[in-house]
Amino acid sequence: MLDFLNIFKKKKVDKKVPAKKTRAAQLLSTISGKKTSIEFEKELKLDPRFPHFSIRRSPQIIPLPDIKEKRVVRYPLIEPYAYASINWNPISDEIVYNVVEPILTPEEKKMLSKIREGLIQVIDVSLSKIRKTTTLIKYLESKVQYVIKEYNMKITPVQYLRIMYYIYRDFVGLNKIEPLMHDPNIEDIGVDGVHIPAYIVHRKYGSIRTNIVFDDEEELREFVIKLAEKCDRYISYAEPLLDGALPDGSRVQASLANDVTTKGPTFSIRKFKEVPFTPIEMIKSGTLSSEMLAYLWFVVENGQNILICGGVSTGKTTLLNAISLFIPPEAKIVSIEDTRELNLPHENWIPSVARLGFGGSNVGEVSMFDLLKESFRQNPDYIIVGEVRGKEAYILFQAMSSGHPSIATMHGSSTDAILKRLETPPIELPVGLLEALDIIIIMVHAREKGKSARRLKEIDEIRSIDSENGKANYTRVFNWIPATDSFEYNGSSWVLNKISKEKGMSMIEINAELARRKKFIDWMVDSDITDMKKITKFIKSYYKDKKGVLDLIDKS
Repeated sequence: MLDFLNIFKKKKVDKKVPAKKTRAAQLLSTISGKKTSIEFEKELKLDPRFPHFSIRRSPQIIPLPDIKEKRVVRYPLIEPYAYASINWNPISDEIVYNVVEPILTPEEKKMLSKIREGLIQVIDVSLSKIRKTTTLIKYLESKVQYVIKEYNMKITPVQYLRIMYYIYRDFVGLNKIEPLMHDPNIEDIGVDGVHIPAYIVHRKYGSIRTNIVFDDEEELREFVIKLAEKCDRYISYAEPLLDGALPDGSRVQASLANDVTTKGPTFSIRKFKEVPFTPIEMIKSGTLSSEMLAYLWFVVENGQNILICGGVSTGKTTLLNAISLFIPPEAKIVSIEDTRELNLPHENWIPSVARLGFGGSNVGEVSMFDLLKESFRQNPDYIIVGEVRGKEAYILFQAMSSGHPSIATMHGSSTDAILKRLETPPIELPVGLLEALDIIIIMVHAREKGKSARRLKEIDEIRSIDSENGKANYTRVFNWIPATDSFEYNGSSWVLNKISKEKGMSMIEINAELARRKKFIDWMVDSDITDMKKITKFIKSYYKDKKGVLDLIDKS
């Protein structure tokens, strides 16, 4: 547990927070009416008669058995209180995800209810303002102990720890679904109404029913309102739809009114991965091949315009983030998103995020169109757009046409469907702009035998577009073969030939370079190099000293 006093003694934050005795600190405290971190920490006194409450989070994804083995799988979520238990139900022939938490006795439930009521009266700061988890837990403990003493409760150490877990879960976390938020294997969490079990999308086992159910409509409604508050958004009967992001980056969609979603309030959370999937992890999971990745590396480096397409939750943004690693380290990048999802290691990167207007109006709104228009003045080498939906597409394709390499994502199931969507309202781009697009990538979410998997279905290169009927003439360079779960290279590439002419490189040189990059990628796969920092370091080394890196691979 971090000791704030020791940290301040080591002068790690002296520059940010003046010492209490200085006139500057006294004046600041007087004007703002707020305590400094040191003052706040000193006031948190805990009773030594109570055991100290602490939690440990599941550190990483653990290996899981195949679904065919039908074994009970158990792993920690919030140690030592909450665990995941994935069981096979032989009657329904399905697997069920159970969240295992401490079981409270009727007496403990009464104490918990009374302590909750007391905490609402005595908590005097916004819990969201306390950034450090250890300080937050200490603050909650101090208030819980105060309430226990005021009510003169007789509570054992074990009862205290159980109750503290639920206080932490409900006051700091997301109530019943908080343990699910700590599972790195879960990608999506959804509740479709009252009396309906929550469903998750598990990275190994696909869509699974859980044992979490909201049986009280008022409880579910209050939880959706809490989600809105966590997202810094407003939801009500008049404005019953919520679209936002939690502080950790997870995307939230929710509804509140029964006449909008007839089964009651609903919510869906797409979890944010703090450390994004790396290109090597995507190869190991079968999303794409090393040959495809070598090709994408080469075309990204040479400034080709790419549109990554697919349905919902097919891995579009994951692939976007992965291939963006191949942008040269010194290049200036400007990214535009409506919700922050990209996570790049580049220093020369401006991550821009759109925002809604204030009070439900357009006042203060900054749209993706505005951000994309302003990005021209930032002189970027690469432009990345999180998702193209509307009029911002015109600015994006203008950027492509004016020589700014651009990578973006868009919803669509095929190259023909994507081009038709771009040509028709509300986007309605002229054919002349569409010809600036070089490559369309199609992603799919393949579900077979309960297993969830993303696959890069095809890579199409746009050769030309007929000005009369808007139909595209394109070459399919790579495609996925579902029967064998393998990838096929079709032997010729329009884009590589175009790069050959523009850069003055022969196709023999380009093919040799692709072979070297494939060899480099295969070496990282065989060496199990999946850490983002290590991969970034090796890619930078390849750019600076290609021969040295390849010699190292040969020796190893």
